[in-house]
Amino acid sequence: MDEIKVKVVLLGNPAVGKTSLIRKFVYDAYSDDYIGTLGTKVSKKTVHMEDASVTMMVWDLMGEHEFRRMQKMAFSGTQGALIVCDLTRRETLEGFDFWPSNLMEVAGDVPIIFLGNKNDLPNKQISASDIEPYAQKYGTEYYLTSAKTGEHVDEAFHNLAKKILERM
Repeated sequence: MDEIKVKVVLLGNPAVGKTSLIRKFVYDAYSDDYIGTLGTKVSKKTVHMEDASVTMMVWDLMGEHEFRRMQKMAFSGTQGALIVCDLTRRETLEGFDFWPSNLMEVAGDVPIIFLGNKNDLPNKQISASDIEPYAQKYGTEYYLTSAKTGEHVDEAFHNLAKKILERM
């Protein structure tokens, strides 16, 4: 069985739940405390696929607009991305226009998956029908996730690992 190491980034506007999604995936933990990411944090987890073990180096990049130039440097070598919006804040959907093109400008045509996070909360302003056109545009999937309950979190990361393996 092959052992492969890949670089994956989580992208999205501030406070959409990128860090919480990573924490749920890597440590199976959740916290309601919000602490903005300063700079970049890298976590790792190995997922076992049919024909390979994939160690995902998961980069959590701060989503602040002022730091977007620095973020581009972090895109170098990226092999896949999860792009996240907050289902309770309509304005975070604009990230689905911004992030894919900026990532691909540096990393090339890498697999991406769109996530609508915080699906456990009421008062949603974004639905699956709002996310679907982005997934269709990039020929990919989307998931409605919850870092709190774990809904579709592992599935999204595993599907991204599978897409990366298919490209190798």
